Amino acid sequence: MKHSLLPLPLVCLILWALPNSALADSTTMHSKFVGVYLSHAAGPSMNLSLGADGSATVTEDSGNGAITLFGHWKDNGGQVAVTFDASDGGPVEAPMAFQTAHDGLQAVTWNHAAWGKVTPPPMKKGSKVKQLYWFTEGP
Repeated sequence: MKHSLLPLPLVCLILWALPNSALADSTTMHSKFVGVYLSHAAGPSMNLSLGADGSATVTEDSGNGAITLFGHWKDNGGQVAVTFDASDGGPVEAPMAFQTAHDGLQAVTWNHAAWGKVTPPPMKKGSKVKQLYWFTEGP
């Protein structure tokens, strides 16, 4: 009985190529928007985290207490569209959209009922872990 085995270099090449081809099909994985965005102004705030896996977290405080929303995002060219997951049987939050502004993102659609006449502040991309700690835990 004759066995037909693939040569080891060919097997290695196939195994190496499979994960790379799977990643190449994902537009989110290669998006320039992946990262953390923080508003640096005192007062109302909005922070956004865009994961390479398409997950999104928005923490917003219009002045009435911070809330955190979880969902998914898509890169629509010059904008980021975020849709939210339902939480604890409550209604699903309306989608949000962000567009590039300076060296970060600015909300262009948001829950106007929650924010009233206040506009969410612009967010800058990236921060050092120490800065993130002080924004979330500082005095």
